[in-house]
Amino acid sequence: MTIQIQVKLDLKSLGKFLIYHYYTQVSGVISVVISLAALFGLIFRWSGWLPMQRGILIVLALMFTVLQPLMLVWRGNKQLHSEAFAEPFCYTFDDSGVVITQGRDRQQFPWDDVRKVRCRKDAVYVYMSTVSAFVIPREQCDGQFEDLVKLATEKMRDKK
Repeated sequence: MTIQIQVKLDLKSLGKFLIYHYYTQVSGVISVVISLAALFGLIFRWSGWLPMQRGILIVLALMFTVLQPLMLVWRGNKQLHSEAFAEPFCYTFDDSGVVITQGRDRQQFPWDDVRKVRCRKDAVYVYMSTVSAFVIPREQCDGQFEDLVKLATEKMRDKK
C-alpha cells in the first residue's frame, strides 16, 4: 500500500504538536507540577505570603501553564515563516519507508530509521529523532488518515 500526502503546515497543527511534544516529556510534566504546586500554595495559604512571595507564586503558576504554551506557539509561528516551510512537503509512505520531497529536495527513510510514531485524533507525528517529527494533520490527508495510521502502527509494531 502506498499513501501519498501533501502537507502545507499551518500554525494550528504545528502549535498542537509543539505543545503535545513539550508536555509529554519529563521536563513538561515537572513544569506543570511546579505551576500547580505554586497555584495551590497561593490559593490555600494566600494570607500567609508576603506580597513579593505572592507575586513570585503567581509568576510560577502562570509560567508553565500560560506563558510556556504561548512561547511555543510563537516559536512555531517564527519557524513557519522561515524559508524551510515556504513550500509544501510531499510524504510518500509505503512498506519500505517514508519518502519526503519538497521542491527539488528528496529524502528517503526506511522504517528502521523512524524512532517512533504517535497517532492522535487530529494528526500523526512521525519522529525521526527525540526532538523532531514530521507533522501530518488529519485535514490534509484527503481521506487517507486511517490508512496512514494503520500502516504506521503496523510498521512500528513490526520493528520491535
